[in-house]
Amino acid sequence: MKWHNVLEELTSNLTKMHAFKEKVKHEHELMSLLWSDESSRKLVSLWLKHCYNKKESKSIALARNFKEKGNKQFQAKNYSKSIEFYTKCALYAPAKSSELPVAIANRSASLFYLNRYHDCIKDIELAIQFKCPKEIHYKLHLRLVKCYLKLGKPDLAKEMISKIRTLINNPDYVTSSMKDDVEKQISEIKFNVSIIQEEKKNVYSLLDLKSKLMFDENPNFPYASVSIDRRYNEELGRHVIANRFIRKGEILFLEKPVSFVVLNHDTMDHFCQNCNYSDTDVLVPCTECLITFYCNANCLNEAWSSYHRWECPGSQMNLWREIGIGHLALKVLLTCVTTTDTIKFNEIQNLITNFNKLPIEDLIVYGITAMMLTTYLLEYTDFFERNNLNDHLANKFSDNSFNSNFDIITENNKHLYISSLLLKYILQLICNGHAVSKSDILLNKDNFYMDQQDIIATGIYPSASIMNHSCDPNILNIFMDQYLIVRALRDIATNEEVFNCYGPHYRHMSREERQQILSSQYHFICKCKPCTQPDLQYFLERFSALNCLKCTGALCNIKNSLFCVDCFDKPITYQQNKIKQADALFQAAEECIDQEKLEEALNKFKKCLHIRKTVLYKYNENIVFVLNAIAELYITKGQLTCAIGCVENTIAAVAERFGSFSTELLTTLIKLTDLCVMYLQKESDTTTSTYKTLFRTTYKYLDQVEELADFNYGSWNKIYEDIKGKRNKMISII
Repeated sequence: MKWHNVLEELTSNLTKMHAFKEKVKHEHELMSLLWSDESSRKLVSLWLKHCYNKKESKSIALARNFKEKGNKQFQAKNYSKSIEFYTKCALYAPAKSSELPVAIANRSASLFYLNRYHDCIKDIELAIQFKCPKEIHYKLHLRLVKCYLKLGKPDLAKEMISKIRTLINNPDYVTSSMKDDVEKQISEIKFNVSIIQEEKKNVYSLLDLKSKLMFDENPNFPYASVSIDRRYNEELGRHVIANRFIRKGEILFLEKPVSFVVLNHDTMDHFCQNCNYSDTDVLVPCTECLITFYCNANCLNEAWSSYHRWECPGSQMNLWREIGIGHLALKVLLTCVTTTDTIKFNEIQNLITNFNKLPIEDLIVYGITAMMLTTYLLEYTDFFERNNLNDHLANKFSDNSFNSNFDIITENNKHLYISSLLLKYILQLICNGHAVSKSDILLNKDNFYMDQQDIIATGIYPSASIMNHSCDPNILNIFMDQYLIVRALRDIATNEEVFNCYGPHYRHMSREERQQILSSQYHFICKCKPCTQPDLQYFLERFSALNCLKCTGALCNIKNSLFCVDCFDKPITYQQNKIKQADALFQAAEECIDQEKLEEALNKFKKCLHIRKTVLYKYNENIVFVLNAIAELYITKGQLTCAIGCVENTIAAVAERFGSFSTELLTTLIKLTDLCVMYLQKESDTTTSTYKTLFRTTYKYLDQVEELADFNYGSWNKIYEDIKGKRNKMISII
């Protein structure tokens, strides 16, 4: 049975009970009622037992199979493929088996032959930490010597040779028959090896980022800039204001999450689940479960001591892919238990829950999840045995209002306390959880860059979550692995409130859609400018509007009536036949493309464009669609200057719709610069005025692209490097 089926059955039964018809006011009241229902406890326990019986375990047979495959690929010099198999061997190898360290040791050899010396060193150290067989220690140390020499570190190489000489005198590590051979290998090491510059990956700590971004932290507001303060009043609740004038681009928050969880369980082997680092293929698997990976041994050890020792059995039972936000709530609880940072601890406790605004049916669902997680901790981990709840939780609270409802003496009261906390965290995360995204600009099938933003995790950032919502925020969120970087999207005046967007943005959703989402999830009626000012009320409708014959403004269809949002004219009729004619031409042109009748398709697209420019509002998205379609045809025909002209004609509409610093405008400009550089590289006659003008214009576009990329993604993102590469191409053309 799936967890959602358990929830449905229990919720259906419990909502009919008289006890739940009375309005509960606090987490402990709800949890006390749930724990008192024996049938609910029994079903939850049976479900967990079912999951435990199906748990996935390590397999020595699978580990050996993957090691053999890795060895075959290594012998065939397919080193990248061998890394993949050695990593799988390490994943399936039981913790105390020799297969685990040997897999890591073998992977280090593959990395060495790929000239990835930093990664090779990391794996050698890990293999030794995992207690690899003594007889291969000298091989690993010899490999370390070679790595250090390749990296231009002869002193470390000499130090390692001294260690090898100590090893060869110990018969546990090197037999007497092998001693001479090892000595010979040492004597053959040459210290004049040319240095290979290996690119080091950017793995930042919070301290690194503060230094890099010149971030000056507010001593009274953790992870926030000195330029902002948090305030409270009855109308706005807790909120953030600027205490001085803030310029566009300034960093306002630089925050590490209390906890986060990766959302897509099928891609967990792409991310470190302790720091969210993803730019490596040599992840370190958990030694106990099959779905948890880390970027290095430090993250593995930190995660185990902080939370994973109690999370790991659930990973083996495949609990986390079924319970959604409950997994993050559990990680928050475990992190709160082990943290010594009481300031961070209390920042979490002070987040709102909206408990009194939720229907009882929803509260029961979340409460059952909290009861299940508590039962899991009780029956499948040593959580309650290892933790003194007074020392590890209750005594950390600066405000005793939550603790006053409990007397943590009996076992039942301990379970009630933990489940009530878990329910509280679930409710807090629903209101305050933050999507963690990974932003990239990727090449599509036509070799043009496209923006791709994937939500890869959900985290909790207590300081940044204090910002109130606006459908037109004045900040931008950027992520560096797990770190949230909040940047001013525009100038912010002194005493002006700093606004985030909780998802519904006026440039992407209608007012009705935004209000519905905010009301149902966050339980408030938004009164921001786009939701209340008449000139922004129908912003989104502009981009599907007709051309107003009176003022050339946006003639929108509002509740089945035509209305110009610029001059307020209300015409009775419009050119419906022309619109249908243009749509038919667009469809016919696409059919011609399928039949490879490119010239005929181009003519139909041009006729369609002419009609649409006549009858549609100048920024109507359908005009942009046809311009892009014409551009693609010109590219196919090799008429790059015509394609460039088409894309240039879309810029104003994209900027109007999405903003002058948007990623949508960035991708349009990247496509445009792709075409420009392509033309400049291919064109043989560089003396024409067209060529010279386009050359100068391309430089201006590249400046704009670089500015937008830095603003939206940060100079550390690989997107920024791709743009620098394009600029280098321009230099080579000169």
